[in-house]
Amino acid sequence: MPAPIYSRFVPPKPAIKKHVPSSPQPIPSPPSAQSKKEKKSKSKNRQAHERAGGINELEATLDAAQPAEDTVAESPKAIKKPKKRKREAVADDADAEAEATPKKHKSILSKFEKVSQKAQEHAQRRHDTGVESDDAPAEDQRVLHDLEPLPQPAVVPDPAFEPTFSVLPTWLAQPVIVEASKRVSFAELGVQPFFLKKLEKQGYTDALAVQSALLPMLHPGHQRHIGDICVSARTGSGKTLAYLLPIVEALKDRATPVLSAIVVVPTRKLVDQVLQVAEQLCAGTKIKVATAVGSVPFTTEQKQLVKLRSQYDPNRAQDLHRNASQQLKSGLLEHGIIDDLMTMPIDHVPRYHSAVDILICTPGRLVEHIEATVGFLLRSVKWLVIDEADELLNQDFQGWTTVLMDALHGETPEDYMNVQERVREQRKGSEWERMLSAHRQFTKVVLSATMEKDLTKLGTLRLNRPKLVSVQEEAQEQQPITTDGDVFELPSTLEEFAVPVGEGQKKPLYLLYLLLNHAFKADEEGNDSSDSSESDPDSSSSSSSSSSSDDDATNPAGGKSIVKHASRVLVFTRSNESASRLSHLISVLEPSFKDYLKTMTPSSTAKAAKKLLKSFSSGSIKILIASDAASRGLDIPDISHVINYDIPSSVTSYVHRVGRTARANKAGEAWTLFTKSEAAWFWNQIARGEKVRRSDKKVTRIEWKEREVTWDRKRTYEAALAELQEAVVGPEATN
Repeated sequence: MPAPIYSRFVPPKPAIKKHVPSSPQPIPSPPSAQSKKEKKSKSKNRQAHERAGGINELEATLDAAQPAEDTVAESPKAIKKPKKRKREAVADDADAEAEATPKKHKSILSKFEKVSQKAQEHAQRRHDTGVESDDAPAEDQRVLHDLEPLPQPAVVPDPAFEPTFSVLPTWLAQPVIVEASKRVSFAELGVQPFFLKKLEKQGYTDALAVQSALLPMLHPGHQRHIGDICVSARTGSGKTLAYLLPIVEALKDRATPVLSAIVVVPTRKLVDQVLQVAEQLCAGTKIKVATAVGSVPFTTEQKQLVKLRSQYDPNRAQDLHRNASQQLKSGLLEHGIIDDLMTMPIDHVPRYHSAVDILICTPGRLVEHIEATVGFLLRSVKWLVIDEADELLNQDFQGWTTVLMDALHGETPEDYMNVQERVREQRKGSEWERMLSAHRQFTKVVLSATMEKDLTKLGTLRLNRPKLVSVQEEAQEQQPITTDGDVFELPSTLEEFAVPVGEGQKKPLYLLYLLLNHAFKADEEGNDSSDSSESDPDSSSSSSSSSSSDDDATNPAGGKSIVKHASRVLVFTRSNESASRLSHLISVLEPSFKDYLKTMTPSSTAKAAKKLLKSFSSGSIKILIASDAASRGLDIPDISHVINYDIPSSVTSYVHRVGRTARANKAGEAWTLFTKSEAAWFWNQIARGEKVRRSDKKVTRIEWKEREVTWDRKRTYEAALAELQEAVVGPEATN
């Protein structure tokens, strides 16, 4: 087997004297006596040895230098040479060839020895000093290294993904951010002195954040925005005054009523609220404000909105009579202007004029007037305000957006055109058209506490050069708005609490415990209402009808203390029926609350609802139970507590509910009663979800032991349930 290729660099082994056996050894035959076959075998072995190389050559050289006496000279013919194996013969031939070792192998071996010795000295020096010497000669620093992987550069981290595109338009993805704490005086915003005095009488000296941002954009001047405006601001931020004030200022000096502004809100209660603010601003001016809601007869509203008078125009009268005759012959008689034509004097035609300057309405009734009220034209409208836009866009009443946009952007019917519109129509397409004044420009103002980012819904409003103004609690980095979900802002002065109520069978008792021990905890004299509820397990709420001293001892939150208490509590339920049942139960469980507790339902007339809200605002009513109908835009000052008796159906509904308190930087509390089945959704979506922004606050969880809540109310609660069942199904059914 050939030696390894690195064996040639191994130092030579010392010569060892061979032992000569005592028995006579055969004398090798001279080279001349070798056969040709052996010569040929030696030649092959020599070539193989030269190719492989190794230590065998050195050993063969040393063996060849042995003394001559080690061999016994005998006659080749005297001793017969034994036959060797082929492997032994090859080894002997290799030893014989090592006698002539070339000098180059020795020189290479000597160099290898020197390098190995220097490497050992250098390694010993590093081991002794502990460090590698940099002053050593270059020859000493040459160290043998094994195969090692090449050094690789550090891994470059992937850059953060920053898309260069947006699925939303620029105006929606990059809104104008306004800090909620921003305050500017109305005088600096350019408000006229006449209205400054009005605002000062009402206690307004500084404009809130949304007002400071919106007033310059609507006032005439270099800061005015030529286009439409969308506003996203939390509830109670002063949006109503922000859009009404510039409209009233612009119409103050108008002598003849012209329908110039339309305000669309989702509910009748909001109509009354906006009407109240508008009437305060319009006092002392000739501006006329009217409403259009479903609770008023339609014909009555028609007479209030449109005025009819006759105008002498023989040619136009002749054309109208001719059209009326053709309609009578065809049987396709169009009512409206034809009916009014019959009441006109000879050669006179009917002319329609608006009787109001500002119209506050609900979308359903607005559509009815557009389609059925003769002479109700929107050609002079300069401002269209859509308040609580998310609610209105989610509930498309009779396709109101399409009908309203067609009436605003469309052409006036020929029978109702004025002189300017007729001239423009006659010269359309001619060279005189460019000399006529352009079509009117009007501004759309879209407001909501939970502004929708749905382009499909916003597209129905046909916005022109829109700009989004977003009022936030504090200035933050501007982030692109995505359509995955909207982020809603809550007031910084709002405190939120959540109370688990088990399965929910005794939820009315939890509500009563909350009212007695938190909402109306102490009266003006500092009495605590929590002591009486735990003093006597058998005490009944009927003790409130006793003397005043006994009443304060047994129930400090009774009639005397609650009437003087400053708290206003708004309780939300999921439906009107639930609100009525809850009102009945609370009145039976705590009779002292009966005179200070009312229920708000949509079935109430406008006059009754207005009176109810006025009583609640003044403090005559302390507890108001209502459904979600009262959660939209209801502006009642000094509401201290909002209680979600039934958990809201969505995050948006929750934001609007709790927005009834903590308004205009005032303190407020929001309480939510949730059952076991509602806990996961409430905590994941509302309390800890990403859709609600609370600055640095969190929802506080408060747990009450059921015994503390129910131990002195069990019998009264069972009696109240029986009485409620009797009131619902009747006494005969219960028996």
